[in-house]
Amino acid sequence: MSVLRTSRVWVLCLVLYLPVVSVQADDEANVTPEGVAIHGFDPVAYFDPGAPVRGNDSHAARHFGVTYWFSSPGNLAKFTQNPEKYTPSYGGWCSYGVRVGKKFDVDPNAFKVVNGRLFLQLDLGTQKLWKQDLAKNIEIADRLWPKIHSASAKALGE
Repeated sequence: MSVLRTSRVWVLCLVLYLPVVSVQADDEANVTPEGVAIHGFDPVAYFDPGAPVRGNDSHAARHFGVTYWFSSPGNLAKFTQNPEKYTPSYGGWCSYGVRVGKKFDVDPNAFKVVNGRLFLQLDLGTQKLWKQDLAKNIEIADRLWPKIHSASAKALGE
């Protein structure tokens, strides 16, 4: 096989493989079309100072194919040292949506940190529902997430 033909085969394999990887990442994590989580908000800021703070692309890190933006080099460093501590539950999808077997986008201002886990919500109204029976809602969402994490939001009926 010639070098040119071998190169074409590798390029074809790569072209066919990349869209599959992209679709899987999009299905499992709630990201913008550019692949940024939490609409560009800093995941560390939800823990300290305990409020949503917009990040920027000059302080960015990737974790499992998802890009996170940070508001400061310090928050970027904290995330890099322990990303699992700061990544949102359920791939950043609405926690109440997961509790009912769906994947909904989130409002970065609708959040709750519970036992060291970040939970995001569709909006402030949904957040009120989520908080009404927090322990039960988390238990149900934790049970459902493994069943729906790879499914697309469209397949689940957005």
